[in-house]
Amino acid sequence: MKVFGLVLSALLLLSVPARAAEYQGKNIDGFKLLGKALFSQTGGVYDVMVLFKGNRATIFFVNGDQTTIKLRHSVITDPNNIEGVGGLGQYPVGGSLSVGLINGDNPIGKPLQSFWRIRVDLTDFNNPAHK
Repeated sequence: MKVFGLVLSALLLLSVPARAAEYQGKNIDGFKLLGKALFSQTGGVYDVMVLFKGNRATIFFVNGDQTTIKLRHSVITDPNNIEGVGGLGQYPVGGSLSVGLINGDNPIGKPLQSFWRIRVDLTDFNNPAHK
């Protein structure tokens, strides 16, 4: 039980308060947006929905799977080039820490094994009715 308390305390201390994800000065946290995601490990490009929350993005795949990644920047300047890191089945908890399942053929040390590049449709955020 002491170990659990120690681990929980460490995780809470490592968590950094995140700013809201934003595009053109507008908060986009909580909006599920249509997009495409490229996963560097597989080279695959997937049709997805993306939900932003602070410096994180949850990617929802058409088959019902999802993964959460840490964004490189919470301020989005180019909706066609949003970068983040996180492996399939991995959940970031703070800083560079993540928890989850790691499959056996995924050796540690591949620097780009969990790199994501996302493209989302943010045209609705330019619509005055959305402000």
